[in-house]
Order: sequence, then structure tokens, then C-alpha cells
Amino acid sequence: MLKACLSELAIATRRNHRSKGRTDADVDHEGAGLVNEKPASNEIAGVGAETGASHFLLSVASVLPFVFWAIAVVGAFIARPPTAPIELEILSSAWHMSLARSPVALVNGAAMPEIPPLQYWLILAGWKLFGVTEVWPRLMSALASLAAIILIGGTARTLWPHRGTTPHFARIILAGLGGFVLTSSMIAPEILALPVALAGFRAIARLRTNPAAGFVQRVLLWAVFAAALVADVFLVGWSALALLPLIGLFSPHVADAVSDTGTAFSSALSGWKLWRWRVAVVVLSGAAAALAWFWYHGIAGGGRTLFDFGNGWNDESTEATRQESWTLVFVPLMLYPWICWKTLWRAFARQTRDGYGFGFRLSILYLFAAVLSGFVSGFQLQGMLPIAAPLALLGARLLANQAIKPKDFHAVLPGFLALMLGLFFFLMNMIPTAHLDALWRQLFNVPLPIWLGGSGLASGILLFVGGYALAQLSPSQQLSRTLQVACIPILLITCVNIEFANSLRDFFDLKPTATRMRELQDAGQEIAVYGPYRGEFDYYGRLSKSPAVLRTKSDAMAWAKAHPRGAIVSRFDGSALDLPALPYYRGVARDRWVAIWPTSAVLDTKGSVLATDFQ
Repeated sequence: MLKACLSELAIATRRNHRSKGRTDADVDHEGAGLVNEKPASNEIAGVGAETGASHFLLSVASVLPFVFWAIAVVGAFIARPPTAPIELEILSSAWHMSLARSPVALVNGAAMPEIPPLQYWLILAGWKLFGVTEVWPRLMSALASLAAIILIGGTARTLWPHRGTTPHFARIILAGLGGFVLTSSMIAPEILALPVALAGFRAIARLRTNPAAGFVQRVLLWAVFAAALVADVFLVGWSALALLPLIGLFSPHVADAVSDTGTAFSSALSGWKLWRWRVAVVVLSGAAAALAWFWYHGIAGGGRTLFDFGNGWNDESTEATRQESWTLVFVPLMLYPWICWKTLWRAFARQTRDGYGFGFRLSILYLFAAVLSGFVSGFQLQGMLPIAAPLALLGARLLANQAIKPKDFHAVLPGFLALMLGLFFFLMNMIPTAHLDALWRQLFNVPLPIWLGGSGLASGILLFVGGYALAQLSPSQQLSRTLQVACIPILLITCVNIEFANSLRDFFDLKPTATRMRELQDAGQEIAVYGPYRGEFDYYGRLSKSPAVLRTKSDAMAWAKAHPRGAIVSRFDGSALDLPALPYYRGVARDRWVAIWPTSAVLDTKGSVLATDFQ
């Protein structure tokens, strides 16, 4: 009893201490226990006084993240088709699953139980309700990204209930993050897993910041955590076990939450019952995921080993595992524009001097777990998407209530990079494509992607002018400056959508080639694909049977001899005007040309039509 009274007295003393002598970390420690307090009637006015922002600016900041989301999603739905490889692979697998009534993902007609099935099951459920359409899978991703924006604000409010602007900053940063904007309408399991992981993390945060929660509330929060863990595993695989379980196990070691008050932090861990309870729940949640996998493995009829479920360094189940080293190049682009925003780095330097509060430390643990999970998944770009959530939380805490100085004008560098990109596409329309292709081959030893030669001028001009205008704005409030920088990736994705609508759609739309393959298949001809193939044409062509995959030239020649009335699809670079034979069809498939050859042409030319370059 005496110990409890001393703890309450210590809390009251810290809360009544003058703000002059307190650091930001002290304020975070004191406010961590206010999660369940009802907001005052003048909450908006208090936030405005806290930041110096007007009620109108706060209202705008509340709405604009959702406007950014709508611009990115609606523009992608209108202008951009689902593209290969990842999106069309998922659609094709779901298409063959619906034909075969299989609960297991099918790739080239073969069951792949190592692919996490939850996204496919959701797609099939939507197709039963709305019919087979690409709109439903894309809408799933759009709704998941919207849920992530909503959840990130609530999570920031849970961690820092006394800082009224952190939800605004968190939503703005997430909605204006380059990787999030790009994937917000992309058919990929990682964007679905983002709000799932956020929900599990928020449950842990509420458990740590609300020690007065009743038994029923704690059970419900742990149930949310367990459900999020199982769903995450069935979305991305075993790499999810490096995310939420790590946070659940080590969150008691994050000091200075309101539940840690007492003579020392060790008193919070001295109760073995608390630690035993957390370990038991986390272990049981992981066991539930394992039991669910064993059930799925049973209905799948066996397959690869336990450790091959999902992405991984040695797993070939998804396109996302290819060329993992490119992640090191693309992750900075995924974090654009915040990674090159000086204000965030200055705020981080100040936070380092003032110390870290509980919410900041817990978000760092979240970030570490997300990076580790991405590394386990194969260190590929999609696997690193979960770092968007903790980075948005950390950025929100850094920006909230930070002092603004004239030298902090910061949109120049992010805007300059957008200007350079706009200048690049502007020059693409002035320099001859042949000259660019020769220069590209000298630099990268590969031909120039053919879609670059078809880029238009309108998007380049819009990006050039828009980036210059955004860089020149000089708002006085931190909130408005953050909105200014968040507009840059929205401008970029708008230009991309305009480019797709005007010139790039024909390069990335595989419907013409897939339709021709379906016509040949309906006529009774066997179809094969030469080279790597994971079903990119199957969904668009509504193929009733997956084409045979021919890995080598000798395999192609043997297949051609066995199917004299068949056809082989191959890709090639270089000129499409001087072909060694007459194909059934010639078209484009993203960055390469594609041709459908009769097997007679393959045999007559001794396989030369299957070469990658005819120059």
C-alpha cells in the first residue's frame, strides 16, 4: 500500500512540475497513461494553441491525407491496368484456382502450397459475389491502404495522447510516402498486411499504455493481436513471425510507460506473472498460426517443407524474391520525399538531445522488427513495406510541436529531385530513341526498355512546373509545410497516371497478346511460353489451361517436334521490323517485344526465332 501511494505521489509530482525544466521525453512519459481519458470540449482549440495552427489548417490537415489517397487510387484505377509480373501473377493464380475449385494457389497449373493463400481466398470470395473482375482485387488493396491511414492516426493518439497533432502528422507522412502511394492500389499481399500489422501493434501499445484496463478489455486486445498475427502469416508467410511476436515479447522491456512507475523500471518486470502472461499469449498466437498452417498443408496435399511458406531467400514461390539486391536501390525511392527532408533530420537531432519517451522507443522496436521481417522475407522491396508504419509514427513524433526557424525551409531538395525527374522525361521526347538505346546499352549492357521511348511530353511538363511551384512555396506552419512536402509524391503519381493514360498503357496492357493466345487455344492449338513465365497472360486471356513453360532452347525444339500445330510465345529485344520468320502475332509486353510463333517456324529456323535479339 505504501509503495502504491509513493508511486502515485511521484506521478503527481512529475505532472505538476514546471514545463520549463522538462524535456520532451519527460512529457511523453507523463502523458502515456491518458489513453482512455475523454477529450476536452476545447480539444481542437488546445491543439491549435499547441502548434500555432488555425482551426481551418487543422481541419484541412485532417482531410487532406484521405484526399491524397483518393487521388492516387482513383487515378490508378482509371489510367493504369494491372501490370506484370506481380499483379498479373496473382490474378492468374486466382483465375486457375476458380476454374479448378482449388484452395491452393496454382502457378502454371501446379499447386504451390508454399504461397500464403489468404489474399487468394479473399479474391475468390469477391469474385463469387461480384463476378470475375480485376476491380475487386485492386479495391481490396485500396481499402487496406485506407485502413492503414485511419489506423496510423489512432496508433499515434494511443502512443502520444497528450500531443494532439501526432495523428495529423502520422497520416500525412504515411499518405505522402512514395512507396505507400505507389502500392496503395497494387495487387500485392504486402499492402494488405500493412493495416493488419498496425492493428496488432496498436493492441500492444494500448496494453502497455493503459495499465488500468479491465480483464475483458485486455483479453480483447490480445485477441486482436493473435488474429492479426495469424492473418499476417497467411498473407506474407513465416517472415511475419519476426514482426508482431517480437514486439509482443520485448514491449515489456521498453521502459517509461505509465505502467512502469515505481522505484525503478525493474519493478515492472519483477512480477513474473506479467512476463509469463505475455510470453504465453505470444507463444499461443504463434502456435495458432502453426496449427492453421498444418491444416492448410493437409488440404493442400503436402508439398514443400515448413520453412518454405511465404517469401524467403531460398524460396521461388513469388516474383518478389527475384533480384533482392535491387531493394538497396529502391528503398530510398520508397521513402521519398521524407528521406531527403532536412526538417526531419533536424528534429531527430533535437530529439536525440532531449531523450526518448516510451512511445518513441516502442516505435523504434516496431521499426527494428519490420526491418528484420523484411530481411527474413528475402530483403525485397515489397517485404520492406511494413517499415512505412513505424517510420510514419517516428516522423509524426519528431515533427509535433517542433520549433520552426527560417533556416528550416526544406521543400527545395525533395522538389529538386522531382524537377530532375520531370526534366528527364522532358528530354526523352527531344533525344532520338535510337541514340538513347545505344547510350543505355553502353551504360547498363541491356537494351533500353521500349516503353521509355514512348513516353509523352505532357507529364514531364506537369512534373517540371508542379515541382518548381511546390518548391517555391514557403508556408509558415509546420503542419502546412508537411502537407507541402507530402504533395510531391502525389504530383509524381498523378504524372505517372497521366502518362499511362496517354502513352504507356499500350506497353503495359497484355490483353492483346493474351487474347490472341486464347483464340489459338480455342482453335485447338497447344500453347507454350519460352523462358521464365509465371502466368502473366493467363488471366487476361482467360486461358482454360496454363501454357507449357520451356526453359531452354532444346526443350523448345523438342516441344515443337511433339506439337507440330502448336505455338510458342517468346520475348525479344531490338527491332521488330526485321524478323527471321512470320509470327502469328507481334506485340509488346512491358519493356520487351513479344511474338507468337507457329512451331513450324521454330523448326524451320532451327530455333533462331527464339533468340532474344534479332539485330
